[in-house]
Amino acid sequence: MRKRIILFIISFAILVLLVYFSNAGETVEVIAGANLFLITAAFSIWGIETLVRTLRWQVLLRRIDIRIRFPEAWKIMVASMFVSNLSPAKTGDPIRSVILKRSKDKSFSSSLSSIVIERILDITFLIAVALVSMFFLFTQMRGMGQWLYLSILLYVAVIIAGIFIISSEKRSDFFFTRLFRMFSFIPKVKSYEKRVKEGSQKLHQAFNRYGHAPTLITSLLLTALIWTLQASATFVSFMALGMSVPFWACVAVVPLAILIGVLTFLPGAIGSAEVIKATFFTTLFSFTLSQATAATLISRFLIFWPYVFVGAVLFSLKFK
Repeated sequence: MRKRIILFIISFAILVLLVYFSNAGETVEVIAGANLFLITAAFSIWGIETLVRTLRWQVLLRRIDIRIRFPEAWKIMVASMFVSNLSPAKTGDPIRSVILKRSKDKSFSSSLSSIVIERILDITFLIAVALVSMFFLFTQMRGMGQWLYLSILLYVAVIIAGIFIISSEKRSDFFFTRLFRMFSFIPKVKSYEKRVKEGSQKLHQAFNRYGHAPTLITSLLLTALIWTLQASATFVSFMALGMSVPFWACVAVVPLAILIGVLTFLPGAIGSAEVIKATFFTTLFSFTLSQATAATLISRFLIFWPYVFVGAVLFSLKFK
């Protein structure tokens, strides 16, 4: 708990410093001049994104014979995003399987495979867009190129390692057994050894069922739509401030900022994501730092913080 509090303090300190160096007065002035109608209308982007995320999850769950009604799936999705978005590097994602197990008595290990596939699809799509973006924008990114390449290499290594482990029952059992033994010094943990073994087998079996082309193609198309909506929130943020930015630039910058921001391991990449996006837009265009910061803060307000506030309410209801 203490470590998490420290990370939150660091995150918000970075955010405060960004606003300070952007000239707080100018940044507030830019935000104050925003078109409130556009910002209010833009909240529909978040609503649509939650529906698409839920639909993608349902597609993946059906492949492993887990069926729940769409409204219930939506509630679980948004509630879990509250935890996921405030956890370092989205390590809180498995909470969705915990909620599903608790509320619908569905297998934790099996449903966890759907979340693993989601992350693989997300990262694969973001890397693909990031590589294309870097190809066209590399000369304008100055010293940021090397960090982008390093982050992409790290993500690729993690994906390959994860697929390598889970695709084999023997490797899955070996990995999760070793991981479990790291915590075996805790007396209560020892009683879960059999469950861990059974869980790793179920995870492997469920993962293997995703080698189904229609499911993967549908999920990938929905993934592309999700991140296009995220880019749209950034695009509308600039529009609301009366600033013109090409839509392709938003599509290019959002994946780059996310890939680097997540690697900071700050909760929800708060602070780091804003700094990275503001840096990209001031580097690529003739925006002042206060303008780029204002647009970035609004875009996060539109697409990130609703998950925190709405998700917190739903999460509290699920864990009454």
